Amino acid sequence: VRGDAAAVAELAAVVDGAVRTPRVTADGVVWELRVPHDDRLPVDAVLAWSTVTARLPGRLRPCANAECELFLLDRSRPGTAKWCSMATCGNRMKARAHAQRVRD
Repeated sequence: VRGDAAAVAELAAVVDGAVRTPRVTADGVVWELRVPHDDRLPVDAVLAWSTVTARLPGRLRPCANAECELFLLDRSRPGTAKWCSMATCGNRMKARAHAQRVRD
C-alpha cells in the first residue's frame, strides 16, 4: 500500500467486510472469521501482518531500497537488517554507494 491512498481505501473496504464471530464449543469459545470467499486472501494477509507486527514490533518493514516493493522480516539479533535480500537489493545498494564514493 505504501502511501497509495486508492490502495488503502480498497484494502479498507475489503477488511471492513470481514467479521469475527464467537462460537461456543465443548472446548470453549472459538472465534470464526466470516468473509466473502473472494476477499479471504487479502483479509488473511492483513491478519497475518497484524499478528507479526504485534509480536515482533519494528521487525516487519519495507526494504531500504526505494526501488524495491518487498518487505523484510528482520530476524537479526540487533534488529538492523535493511534489505529484503542481501543477494539482490543489499548488493545493488552497496555497489551504488561504493560507485558514488569512488566518483566523489
